Amino acid sequence: MSFRIGTIAAGMIAVAVSSLHAQPSFDDQPEHSRVSLIAETDAFSPGTTSTIAVVFEIDKGWHTYADSINDSGAPLLVKWALPEGIEIGNAIWPAAHRHVQAGGILDHTFDDRLVVLFPVDVASGVEIGSDALISASLEWLVCDANRCVPQFAEASIELPVQRSNKPGPKASVVQKARSETGKLATGARSDAIILGWEGDTLVVSNVMGYALEFIPGPGCPAPEDLLESGYSDVGRLELAFDFDDHPDSEVVGWVRLVTPEGKRLPPIDTDLYLIRLHRGQGPNRILGGVSSSQTDSAR
Repeated sequence: MSFRIGTIAAGMIAVAVSSLHAQPSFDDQPEHSRVSLIAETDAFSPGTTSTIAVVFEIDKGWHTYADSINDSGAPLLVKWALPEGIEIGNAIWPAAHRHVQAGGILDHTFDDRLVVLFPVDVASGVEIGSDALISASLEWLVCDANRCVPQFAEASIELPVQRSNKPGPKASVVQKARSETGKLATGARSDAIILGWEGDTLVVSNVMGYALEFIPGPGCPAPEDLLESGYSDVGRLELAFDFDDHPDSEVVGWVRLVTPEGKRLPPIDTDLYLIRLHRGQGPNRILGGVSSSQTDSAR
């Protein structure tokens, strides 16, 4: 299962880091990371939706940033060049990891590899037998413990348009990324977390001894004091939100269960849950109910 929770950020990375590095041209090779475009299928078929992915390979010791709530780094910016009849949908991000630096700086980052999925809608009128070229101009930021380097690249993928398609050579990468987006929290008795509201505070708890961390997704309102409230080693998160200016805001993100060092805990079927709730709505674990906002998960 995967979860569409946001769009690619439109903030300019170069602005955030212009004092550190000049912008290289698109002909320069990015430092400390590499990017490619891959497809789940071997062709596009008219009237269907396919999936492509932007894959980042990141050097050891370096990281890049999620489209999330960050104190320092900026997330990916991508501009698409698309043939007629092809549209790219919202990004499907995986869950990042909390990255806390000295001075209480909190970011949400990815190490080693990042795979961001994108649905591709193919109009029914796209000509069978033609070739569809999708190109992307990308900007992102990588950092290590000492410095940050803006990255710039262009990538493209070209597939034939056919009546039918089958899994392509990179299908397993897309499928693995989709499977790692977590389990939607529905309030089922098998869930390892319990969700509930106390006023404008979302309470997440686990009674088996796991520590909990909250990873905001794109568009999620910022909880108060996320540095402290976003992690708990006592099995209870209290995420207070200010909904006064945006009463219809939706809390979107993930809760990750973490085994405290040195502890042996009961096994769980997943350590990552997707959260998508409006204020006051939520799954009722005791009754096994599912809120309408939760059932509206995207691919």
